[in-house]
Amino acid sequence: MIVVCFYWQGDRWQQQGFRDQEGYKNKLQHQLNRAGQITDDLPARYINNLYKGVKQFADRDFQFICFTNEKLTGLDSNINVCTFPMVTRCGVLPRLFMFSRGAGLFGHQVLCIDIDVIVVGSLAPLMKYDGLFCARSKFKPGETFKLDGDVMSFRAGEETEKIFWLPFIKDVDAAVELTQGRERYWVRHVANDLADRWDKVAPGVVLSYKWHAKGKPVPPKGASIISCHGMPRPHQVKDKWIKEYWQ
Repeated sequence: MIVVCFYWQGDRWQQQGFRDQEGYKNKLQHQLNRAGQITDDLPARYINNLYKGVKQFADRDFQFICFTNEKLTGLDSNINVCTFPMVTRCGVLPRLFMFSRGAGLFGHQVLCIDIDVIVVGSLAPLMKYDGLFCARSKFKPGETFKLDGDVMSFRAGEETEKIFWLPFIKDVDAAVELTQGRERYWVRHVANDLADRWDKVAPGVVLSYKWHAKGKPVPPKGASIISCHGMPRPHQVKDKWIKEYWQ
């Protein structure tokens, strides 16, 4: 089992975005304003907390890889840091690289987790999945038919490369235009009907902070991962239980 995460400069994390790119406009600046100041040590804190959560709740051996091109300091020594090519103009859609042969993951089941989630329980229901591709449904009522991409498991190999990577790399500009730089839109575009869903494979395991955990005295029973999609981010959560699972 390989667990991967990604960190890159861009819309979600850096106030200035890609300052060297002429005409660059941060489409998520309004969210960054709500997130407050992104300090230099915060990305490593997020990555380390994710690794610690996986280590605490994993039910099998795993290799943990952080794909990043940034010079991060203070990462746990057990985290394998790998660089990856930025093939889009402003560095969007970086995680699609993990589906390519070049990522070096072929032959493994891969669990990709966003760094802005909170691991709160056994990961066995997620780690035992050995199918082609699984992701969660969107939490918002009325839109649960849409896939979301913050917790994905896939069988790395030629089949998933053909679905996710090859159509993207064939026409990168078209993919960026279609998705406006949002990977979940690409996942929906190529896999919405073929994907397994966590809410079917492992009901109640991947939950929303806003919809299921906010204001609760403890995380919901049976949950493995609490997704902080949108706002607040984990470092902004005020519930008492956060200190047990995210420091």
